[in-house]
Amino acid sequence: MYKIFIITTVFVLSITNSFSQFKMDITANYSLPQSTDFSKNYQNGIGVISEIYYFYKETGLSGGILFGFNSFRAKNSFEEEFKNTNTTIFDYDYEINYYTFPLMLSANYTFFHKKKFNVILSFAFGGNFMEQKQKQIGEYTSDTRKEYYNEFGIYPNIGLSYMFAKDMSVLLKSGYNITYGEQKLTYIGIRLGIAYNI
Repeated sequence: MYKIFIITTVFVLSITNSFSQFKMDITANYSLPQSTDFSKNYQNGIGVISEIYYFYKETGLSGGILFGFNSFRAKNSFEEEFKNTNTTIFDYDYEINYYTFPLMLSANYTFFHKKKFNVILSFAFGGNFMEQKQKQIGEYTSDTRKEYYNEFGIYPNIGLSYMFAKDMSVLLKSGYNITYGEQKLTYIGIRLGIAYNI
């Protein structure tokens, strides 16, 4: 999978001369877990997502690279359950966090490419690198255990933008993250931020 992703990325970057411009957005991301175990055990998450778009000349078609970071804190009930199944001589509490690091390619279409208001349809696919961190907290010592997962994910999404200044727009996006593999996480992401021409 990673070889395909690298080859595709190199291909996209190698043909940038055929594009007339590129844009970048930076957004804050608020995520709502959807898959059963994930939504049962974790609270809503926060993060940052950025995307760079390369536009074909005189069209609303673009290709892009999406990357970012999301953080989810476990619910108190899940941390307590984990504590009860990991008993030790000393009394410890646990702080459990889940992190996702998407790195994806995207295909996008902007309906009103040169207007102030825009509707954007996007489909992203690629790697979703994940880490679960279990931090042991106690009076005498603390320990942190980490588990890593590398999964394939897709991210269909839709967005609205409004150009409030030359080359700058406010952007609102919402999408559905689906991860395939051992973890099979799904979560809805709501993004708000700024897009600008570079």
